[in-house]
Amino acid sequence: MSTELPDARYEIKMAYEPGLLPELRSWIHSHPAGFATAYPPRQVNSAYMDTPDLNSFNDHLSGIPLRRKLRFRWYGEDLAKAKGIMEIKNKSERVGWKITQPVDCEFDLAGMSWDEVMNELRANTSGVIHEMLCVARPVVLTAYFRDYYVSGDGLVRLTIDTDLRAYDQLLSARPNIWFRQPLEQPVIVEIKSDQDNAADISDILSHFPVRSNRYSKYMTNLSMSLVR
Repeated sequence: MSTELPDARYEIKMAYEPGLLPELRSWIHSHPAGFATAYPPRQVNSAYMDTPDLNSFNDHLSGIPLRRKLRFRWYGEDLAKAKGIMEIKNKSERVGWKITQPVDCEFDLAGMSWDEVMNELRANTSGVIHEMLCVARPVVLTAYFRDYYVSGDGLVRLTIDTDLRAYDQLLSARPNIWFRQPLEQPVIVEIKSDQDNAADISDILSHFPVRSNRYSKYMTNLSMSLVR
């Protein structure tokens, strides 16, 4: 089992009111950067994990320079059928990079306990991902639809996330894939490039028609679970 080398990217993520989605799509299609569809839209699913003391969550709250999130990610509209990759998402200011590792088994989240899932994940990973899994537990599961775009010169990638759903896992011995949290439905726009092309993102944002707020799916959804 091999782990990919980190691929650092400059990233900006923003949240918009859902009513602005038509305007955002129009902006992308008419932008001078020449954005075009990069991949077919698909559903993205992530099971976020943290220590019992929620170290990752608290690090984000504290705003420490280097922050980490551990998640299992898979694709497709059937939440119960999970075959994908483990990821550590690292972030320092606007620069992010991932350490990833494929998991060579498919999980039936409708028929397994979290203990069974976590044991399989630990058995099928190695290195720093395995080490983090040994002290982690599931805390929240998210799902959303993502549209993928790339600029005409191929240097800047842009995604739009809609239909955001979250499922609290803090008190669940078995995966909760049925009972959703009551969420607002922001439209999440993320723009990313290699660090050498960060100036291109600033230029692209200068044409953006509306302002936005920064957003983290993990922090927003886990915060809701903790206050319930």
